[in-house]
Amino acid sequence: MAFGSPAASAFRRRVEDETRFLETCEGGDQGSPDRRSIWLLGIEPGWSLADQALDEVGLRKKAEALHHYGIEMQLQWPYNRNAFKFLAALKGRPVETYREFARTVRPFERGSLGYFKANLFPEPFNNTGEWTNEAVEKTGFVSKAAYQTWLREARFPVFRAWIEKCYPKLVIGTGLTHLADFLAITGTVESPSPRFFEVNGHPKTPSYRDFGHSAGCDPTAFERRLAFIEQL
Repeated sequence: MAFGSPAASAFRRRVEDETRFLETCEGGDQGSPDRRSIWLLGIEPGWSLADQALDEVGLRKKAEALHHYGIEMQLQWPYNRNAFKFLAALKGRPVETYREFARTVRPFERGSLGYFKANLFPEPFNNTGEWTNEAVEKTGFVSKAAYQTWLREARFPVFRAWIEKCYPKLVIGTGLTHLADFLAITGTVESPSPRFFEVNGHPKTPSYRDFGHSAGCDPTAFERRLAFIEQL
């Protein structure tokens, strides 16, 4: 680990600062105990043809587009399209109406209500095994394993504090390979039992677990559930 570069030092300060947590998330409405949201959590931001298209329009416009996190941009990403299908199904709507659902409800968009999106690890990569020279320069870590180990120590307590503060009604963790990490940030002690179903012919493995109640909230008034989905 080497935090020598200005970029790496800035990365570390941003991650460790609880007041800057939302800067490290994709967007939406984090909610509050009296106006609770659904949180969708991935492992790390991906990279797709949509990102390539944003690169081509220039860094400034890309930054503006990512800050707004508009629905039309989100619909270009396979992960978000599948997320909209899942969220539409949670609302009792047919999954094939996910575009209509997304454009009406506008999950995760700046200024929208009811949905929040973030990742365990904030830096984007093409795949979860990738680690580049740019990543070393930006984060100060020579390996992805070291980067993730540090984030578990520095970011996860901040993550958990925000979950306790915002009291989401449902936390959806996507990626059972990081089940232990999702358990850690929600303070869930026991691993949930899996259940099986299909979406458009593709098998999914969700697991559900109630998790702890926030201090100052009546545990009989709210129920919080943590859902793990094998893959979106």
